[in-house]
Amino acid sequence: MVALFNPLTALEGSFKGQPFKVANERGEGGRRGPLHQYPDRDRPFFEDLGAEARRREFSLYFVGPLADLQARRFDDLLGKGGPGPLVLPGFRRETALAQKWDYRKVSGRANWVEFAVTFVDPGSNAFPAASTSWPHALLTAVEDARTAFAEALGDALSFDIPGQEIVGDLLDGAGGLAGALDIAASLVAGEFPSTALAAALSLTGDYRSSLLPALDLAVFAVSTVDLVSTWARALAGPSPDAASRGRAVDALWNVYDRSVDDGVAGLAEAAETPLEIAVASNRRAFGAGVRRAILSEIGAQSSGLSFASYDDAAALRTRLADAFDDEIDIAGDPSAAGGRDDRARVALQDLRSTALQAISAAGANKARLVPYAVPAPRPARVLAQLFYGGSSDIETRARELAERTGAVHPAFLPRQGERLSG
Repeated sequence: MVALFNPLTALEGSFKGQPFKVANERGEGGRRGPLHQYPDRDRPFFEDLGAEARRREFSLYFVGPLADLQARRFDDLLGKGGPGPLVLPGFRRETALAQKWDYRKVSGRANWVEFAVTFVDPGSNAFPAASTSWPHALLTAVEDARTAFAEALGDALSFDIPGQEIVGDLLDGAGGLAGALDIAASLVAGEFPSTALAAALSLTGDYRSSLLPALDLAVFAVSTVDLVSTWARALAGPSPDAASRGRAVDALWNVYDRSVDDGVAGLAEAAETPLEIAVASNRRAFGAGVRRAILSEIGAQSSGLSFASYDDAAALRTRLADAFDDEIDIAGDPSAAGGRDDRARVALQDLRSTALQAISAAGANKARLVPYAVPAPRPARVLAQLFYGGSSDIETRARELAERTGAVHPAFLPRQGERLSG
């Protein structure tokens, strides 16, 4: 007597939540590698190169009045690709990927659709596609820019017109740069360790002492760009965290915002003699070189910044973009000091692109700033509980709120202000 197959008692399974019935299962595994068989030796050698991909072949089917609809949905599900949970008879559960499949409908068997599906272990990619590490790309662009800016500054400066006034004016400009750096460091003295401040002041002192009456313009240009670079690193400290880098960026912006070439425009308009024209040209070239060096160091410090919000990243990105655009225009202007400088312009363009993408990548997934309003002033901790009740670190959230609102005391945050959206 032949036993009839009863579909009501068939084993069931599912893939990505789509249930089906299992008629039979076949598995396949193995090891990869060549089998070496040597002359005059009775024992071969198998060179094991790892496991083969595990395969499971199933005969699945759908039965009942909804079999056709279920089969179409299952075919669409498999067609979308990607791994998913595979539940097998006996409550076995694993992650699998449908590699290939086919289905069959038989006219003599109504309400029945059969599938033959081969599932494989999706594993993981041991050699993922290369992705850009924007912090590293930014540091590489900064190194290239430092060299280009130093060379461009050295070429733009000139002592072609005899006169001690030209040398003296350039020395005054260099002393002004050192003074601006000292002032910027002093403004943040309370926020930096004393050792970092001392190191930064020592660098400007050494720079001043190296300014001799007889200047080598190439050495002067390199030492000026190098001063800005080493000063920023000294101020951030030997092992800077994101907060130290942020303070160094603020100090650099302070120097950038100070006009290192005050009076050049007026001097250029009034310049009549060759000496006056040469002095104005050198001032402009020196000012442009310093500004470019500062922007490169802002980029270098930005490589290690972490942003509390998307808006913080966007604000720095916008400010840097505007500053770079101004310098790119100057470098491409034939009437600028030293004429059009394609080398500096290309370095600025590369640094601009990399810096902005690095900042965007660092702040792309951050929360946004949103306004808030409460009936009366509240303590920072109370508002942190109100806005971020699900956070595991309310204390940190409270400090962030107090700093962002500029409250005089954390017990009295203003009725209106801005907070992070999440």
